[in-house]
Amino acid sequence: MFRVIGFITAGILILVTAPFWFRQLNKHLLHLPAQKVGPLMKKLRLIHKPLGAALLVIAATHGYMALRSIQLHTGSLAWLSFVVTASLGIAFYIRKKPPLFKWHKRAALFSVLLVLLHLFFPGALYYLM
Repeated sequence: MFRVIGFITAGILILVTAPFWFRQLNKHLLHLPAQKVGPLMKKLRLIHKPLGAALLVIAATHGYMALRSIQLHTGSLAWLSFVVTASLGIAFYIRKKPPLFKWHKRAALFSVLLVLLHLFFPGALYYLM
């Protein structure tokens, strides 16, 4: 069951990061007109915040179900990165300071990289310790 929740977490991560990567994909490759991209981007931005909150809860549930306890693991590092990313996003939403948004995007990239590490090398921390 924890594997299913892991795939759900990965799907939510793809959707929650979609406003950024779809905009970049359209800008550099697709070149779709604004009237086609605009409504999709509006929907993606609308679901971004609730999906971010769901990502925190579902990822924590996945980790707890997989390990049966809270342990230091590549997945827990990814989850902590999700917490930092969400905190920066909330701070930007409240304060409207552009550097917070820039750091939110950087933290999101770091989170995706940690998820990839978790997917391909789940026991990487054990080799480092």
